[in-house]
Amino acid sequence: MHPVIRIVSFLILAGFVAFGGLYELAAGFVLVLSVVLYRRLQSFELSTRIIKRMRWLFLSILIVYLWFTPGEPILPFASAFIPTFQGLQSGMLRVFSLILIIFAVNYFIATIARNSLVEAIVWLLYPLHWFGIETGQLALRIALTLELIPRTQQLVLDIKQHYVDARINSNQPKRAAVRKSLVLSRLVMISHLLEMLFERTIYEADRMPPEKIVVDTMQKPPLSQWVVPVMIAGAFWGIQYLAV
Repeated sequence: MHPVIRIVSFLILAGFVAFGGLYELAAGFVLVLSVVLYRRLQSFELSTRIIKRMRWLFLSILIVYLWFTPGEPILPFASAFIPTFQGLQSGMLRVFSLILIIFAVNYFIATIARNSLVEAIVWLLYPLHWFGIETGQLALRIALTLELIPRTQQLVLDIKQHYVDARINSNQPKRAAVRKSLVLSRLVMISHLLEMLFERTIYEADRMPPEKIVVDTMQKPPLSQWVVPVMIAGAFWGIQYLAV
């Protein structure tokens, strides 16, 4: 399938899932599951690692929806500190929508080579030329960012493991950290990890050899392939119409 068609299909899927309801989420789940099975579970481990690291974000979303959404209290007595059923439903919907989009993003990245991704983004952003915006540099930055996400995640894991091993092998007693404030200990660890990550990133960037990237003009997608995003959008619109 043409890279432009893949990008457009993903954007349609992400838009309907992000701003839709339960039916749109179910339809997106079926579509992403079909892609996962077709790709033979490639990038599944990466998706699960990202979801695990985002657990605090998911918890924050649930807290906001649970306690700041008006509605019927979960417990049989009314109180400002009791979460609501409506908040639980909305929070779970948004969390599962994000999880679904994470899986879709990873398979979207895994199926498009960098040069093809840049060319496809340039092709899609071509109308911005009319406003004097250089789309080539913008597309290259987007593609490089998407490509470096998995590499940066692995770098964070390596640094975190190195930091943990260094603390275990140090002469400082283990109970000393326990006597400290838990919040202060976590802040110190995060600051050390960020410092090490910054230094390691600069080091890895200096080691990377210069690479010349040529952005060719991408041919237009075959007209027949535009049926795919049109069918995806039509399916979601049909679900919205039937759900009304």
